[in-house]
Amino acid sequence: MLYQAEYWPYVVGFFNWVSESAGIFVLISGVIALTWVGFEGKRRGSLFRRKADSESTLSKGLRIILRVISYSGVIVGILNIWAGAMGLILDIPPSFKYGDITPHADHFTCIFLIVVGIAMFFKPVNDLPLSSILGLIAASATVFILALLVPDSVVAFIAGWINPKLLLIIIFIIITALVAFIAKFFIKIPQAISKFLSWPPVAFVIMVFGFVQGILLWGFGISIFANIL
Repeated sequence: MLYQAEYWPYVVGFFNWVSESAGIFVLISGVIALTWVGFEGKRRGSLFRRKADSESTLSKGLRIILRVISYSGVIVGILNIWAGAMGLILDIPPSFKYGDITPHADHFTCIFLIVVGIAMFFKPVNDLPLSSILGLIAASATVFILALLVPDSVVAFIAGWINPKLLLIIIFIIITALVAFIAKFFIKIPQAISKFLSWPPVAFVIMVFGFVQGILLWGFGISIFANIL
């Protein structure tokens, strides 16, 4: 009740602002794409092909900074998806100045935010065994719930056939493997999209578009595709 009374209006207000500020998030997406260009280019040793790594202490520090900014794209990605989806669903202009000129959503901007938002969200996932993590979480939750809810009478009955602890271990292993396999299958496509969009040449295009489109939407109320092309 305390949370709902004191903080909930601010949460709602923030997400309403996000929905009405797609232009700002296009600009922020350009900044994140810039870190992709720097981070991936530094890791590969080239913008177009991978070279042998040869890093100095300074370059390692730079990589850490770029990695932190790039990983912050997880949060930006979620907000991008929200801004793009709400813009399409509710026909919200991407900026206040754009709304003064054209009181409708810019569909290309919304789609751009959704696609790039998905890529941002899954970008760190490429470096993490997400499917295994999800499997462990699901299995742990299942075993915990079973241990908590199964009555003692059922436990005693199971004990006549197999050690209940051994059964929980078997269930844990099966669920971990099953969820990991399913998750790996379903996240393969968004991971591939993320990997492609973070490839330095593509990320460079996203960066330039994000800066130009974001400035036009936010500062001038126009869109490249709706007003210029």
